[in-house]
Amino acid sequence: MKKIELLAPAGNKESFDCALNGGADAIYLGLGDFNARGNIENFNFDNIRECVKKAHLFGVKVYVTLNILFVDGEIESVLNLVRRAIDTRVDAFIVQDIGVATLLKNKFPKIELHASTQMGVSNLEGAKFLRDFGFKRIVLARETPLSEIKRIHDSLDVELEYFVQGALCVSYSGNCYLCSLYGGASGNRGKCKQFCRLPYKMVCDGIEKEGYFLSTKDFCMLPYLKQLVENGVTSLKIEGRARRPAYVAGAVKVYRHAIDNQFEYKPDSVELLKKLFNRGDYIGGYFGNDKIIYNKTQNHIGVKIGRVVSINKGKRFNEVTIDVKHNLSKGDSLKFFINESEMCSVSVQDVRQVAQNKFVFTTTTNVPSNSVVHLIVDSNLENMLLNEKRYIYVQGEFFGKIGKRATLVLKAEDVIVEAISDAFLEEAKDKPLNEQECISQISKMGDQFRLDVLKTKIENVFMAKSQLNELRRRAVELLKDKILEKNEEKLNVEEVEVKTKFSNKKFTNNKKIIYFSSLKKLEKYKPNGDYLVFNPDFYNEKEIDDFCKNCDKKIYLNLPVISDENEIKLIKNLLDENQNLGIVANNYYALKLTSADNIIIGSEMNVANSYAVQFYVKNGYDKIILTKENFDIDNIESFGAELFVESNVRKTLMHFRHCPFKENVGGDCHNCKYSQNVKFKLRNQEFLLRRKRINSCQFQLIEAKSSCIANKKFGEVVEIC
Repeated sequence: MKKIELLAPAGNKESFDCALNGGADAIYLGLGDFNARGNIENFNFDNIRECVKKAHLFGVKVYVTLNILFVDGEIESVLNLVRRAIDTRVDAFIVQDIGVATLLKNKFPKIELHASTQMGVSNLEGAKFLRDFGFKRIVLARETPLSEIKRIHDSLDVELEYFVQGALCVSYSGNCYLCSLYGGASGNRGKCKQFCRLPYKMVCDGIEKEGYFLSTKDFCMLPYLKQLVENGVTSLKIEGRARRPAYVAGAVKVYRHAIDNQFEYKPDSVELLKKLFNRGDYIGGYFGNDKIIYNKTQNHIGVKIGRVVSINKGKRFNEVTIDVKHNLSKGDSLKFFINESEMCSVSVQDVRQVAQNKFVFTTTTNVPSNSVVHLIVDSNLENMLLNEKRYIYVQGEFFGKIGKRATLVLKAEDVIVEAISDAFLEEAKDKPLNEQECISQISKMGDQFRLDVLKTKIENVFMAKSQLNELRRRAVELLKDKILEKNEEKLNVEEVEVKTKFSNKKFTNNKKIIYFSSLKKLEKYKPNGDYLVFNPDFYNEKEIDDFCKNCDKKIYLNLPVISDENEIKLIKNLLDENQNLGIVANNYYALKLTSADNIIIGSEMNVANSYAVQFYVKNGYDKIILTKENFDIDNIESFGAELFVESNVRKTLMHFRHCPFKENVGGDCHNCKYSQNVKFKLRNQEFLLRRKRINSCQFQLIEAKSSCIANKKFGEVVEIC
């Protein structure tokens, strides 16, 4: 079995230290603004080298996230960032944008690239495309089932990384456009405003109710770690660059223990994690048959510990008595719930125990009578986690002989160094150096090292403390340097000069792509389009065959962003049986299902810059629908491709793997409650829910009305509703 990597998040230096001290094997972080957590502190070139050096001392790798889409005007800045990051000796870069990935691979051929989960790879076909491109590792989509993980592992020599703890996006990562199109803050640009965490009104067949219908629970994959590893995952990733340092420390501690103990975890591990952050009580990702939505509240609910017994209201302060199964301390924080709805929260300062399991605290907050008490901050736990340290344990030998230089040999794992004093040792007249004094001084090795054992061979010599301390400092510095040299020996990356020529030639495309959902609509409207795209709710083989036989034009089948092995087989069969059938590719898995001239690159592929266009054109894909987010697309060069924008369509805003009806209406696959008359309302906006099905159901949140965008430079994508 390959070594299993525990990969931890770091949003700032404190979190970085927590990840390192907790036992992480690798740490991922954002450097500057070009990453998917643009709203947090992140790292800069004033502190990144220090962090990388500290990590490499422990054999811990550092990965830099470049997991956003880029516009043309940012490319030189990205290259400068990568150059400087390489100089700091970071180990790899996590990339989303295929254009930027191409440029980095060309300019730095030995660079290690990891395919971000924002690329949405969830099957063998997508993994193969990116492996062949040059990605060493693929961060799989959270929606990837075990069967597809195994299929990838059995067929490809590529590293697989999988999220095992943290927040769960309700939409497929990389294909959520709600914040971008309705809030001007793109998740694909690191500015997500989390509109999914807001309360919505859901109208189903005229019945309206309100709740957090798009807010997912957090996930905890502790019960599934062994299955993940047995099926090919070698990097277990904790989500949480925006979380507090104590959360990072606790999550790393729990998963470190599980990995080191054959994936067995302590009975209280899940409760520990819930105290640190728990949104809706944990689920096992998409592996169980759990409901993933928690529509009562959208924030940290901690763990339930008891109930309010009584409230004595005063002029300024209220005295609250609670019956709880947890010893309260100053600094703890509590939340109070009625019928699972959050009412208020209190930071505990003045607290005393009045009986077994009974505590009294004072507060100015109006705590509801008989409400349920949840612990959301356990101050003692957090202090313990934040103060844990990680050390490199050192074995040493000290030689002190009369007339010789003192020698100190230090060994850490397989690294050995030797330091020799400047002065020769003289015979002691009254205060000879003894073993205890020698051990005492040499033990003072700083924050990273701890002396495990020191063997001494000391004659009757005198050696001043200052000399002994200097010898120790010299030996420790030699040890640091040699460990770093060993851990960084493979990180030499040279830059190759690559000139990319972009012309200033203006180009226009007057062609039109028509989306339609049924043959009846196509016959009724008889649209004048250059490319006809069938966008069905059900991918029925016979119906698609009929379309192809009864239409004198080529039909392109709009493919979903995620498909499993059986669904891909069905698509391949359709393509084999119908010579005039092409596809619109909305994920990398689709790019090798048929010839490149038979494929339209769909908007869900997030083509946002000239480098991405150039990549597709070089590989034979010459029909491209640009990103629906439309940032800075006027500056994109075509390289001879036909470029399109979604000009008059109801844009897809989210793609769901879960069933919103089972979650929010009821029923199951045997008692389906699906209805086409469903709306989600957010403030003054309305969105529709659409189901699409090949073998299994997927759902989309789409605009209720078409967005009309005029752009004379590009071809149009229009929809027949």
